[in-house]
Amino acid sequence: MPDVLYLFRISRLRRYGRIALFAGKWVARLLSASVEVYLHGNFGRRYFTSLIGAFLLYIICANLLPRPNVLTNVFLIGLFVRIVYHAIQVFHRRRLSAPEPHTFSTGVPWNLWQQFGIQRTTTQRYLEPLICWLVALLVSTQDPFLGLWLKASAIALFIKEQFERITSTRRILDSIDGRLEAQALNASLKQNQPQPGQGAQRSHRAHFPQGGRHPHP
Repeated sequence: MPDVLYLFRISRLRRYGRIALFAGKWVARLLSASVEVYLHGNFGRRYFTSLIGAFLLYIICANLLPRPNVLTNVFLIGLFVRIVYHAIQVFHRRRLSAPEPHTFSTGVPWNLWQQFGIQRTTTQRYLEPLICWLVALLVSTQDPFLGLWLKASAIALFIKEQFERITSTRRILDSIDGRLEAQALNASLKQNQPQPGQGAQRSHRAHFPQGGRHPHP
């Protein structure tokens, strides 16, 4: 009995929660990367670990099926082709000395959305998760596994983009607060600094009479 109660101590539960949160974060990241490889281009160099991880996770989950559907295999082949294509893009980008994006960049959406006047943030935060969900509804009747994968990916992509939005907003607010605090500190320093001529002793020069003669005492 004491051993069982030990498993449910507050410290142990907190540890389990941190492990579950870490694992859930990485699973959500890999799920979203599995659809971002189709939706984005110009990925950051170090984000390729997430793309490769998404490919491996999909293989593991697909192999658990007793008989994978044709659409499951088509999605897997397309995932591999797109990863290779983006890897070649990164190689040519370095070879041609093209501008490098952020190394952890999740890529840039299709130019098609900008032609319709849709902002990039709106596309990534709302439109792309909606597209994944609608595609999942279409393929669910033919391939339940792929439909479930795309639904989970749509949810993960939506949640990740909302966290990115919150983080970006907090950084902007912190930057504004930092600038205001720096301005206030600068104004306070200017008020406390002595003005020119204040606090400094004036120097006096002795003036002698004309002719260079010293005055008599």
